[in-house]
Amino acid sequence: MNDKIVSVVEDRCSGCKQCEMICSFVHEKRYSPRLSRIKVVHFEDRGLSVPVTCAYCERPLCEEACPVGAMTHDPETGAARVNEELCLGCKECANACPIGAIEMHPRKGVALRCDLCGGDPSCVKYCPYQALKFAPSHLAVKSKRRAQVAARTLE
Repeated sequence: MNDKIVSVVEDRCSGCKQCEMICSFVHEKRYSPRLSRIKVVHFEDRGLSVPVTCAYCERPLCEEACPVGAMTHDPETGAARVNEELCLGCKECANACPIGAIEMHPRKGVALRCDLCGGDPSCVKYCPYQALKFAPSHLAVKSKRRAQVAARTLE
């Protein structure tokens, strides 16, 4: 199983929303942040923007909450899946997601969840500031830990 995830280098994000636009275009053939599987959250008081997408949890609460089994993972690649045929649009998955990474499609009424673009995430490829990385989860955690220790050391 693939253990790679999209991770964020927070101090590199400009808030441009290029990731949202390319995601919606790749999946929906329309440039619309409402159709994106990644969302940029702005913290105006801190001058910070952070992209949020599926964290590929070890124990995906969204999948556990789905009453019809529409939320799954591909056993080969580990990529998240939403079976639109089964999805009721009940929003239980969105309510269960601890990081708010699941939205509902505004027209279809089904869950929108990052599927890693089949193993080559477009948001990562097209981020102009390289704020998004596609790397093994253990390296993403190690990198974040180093950044936090460095920030505390500089204080």
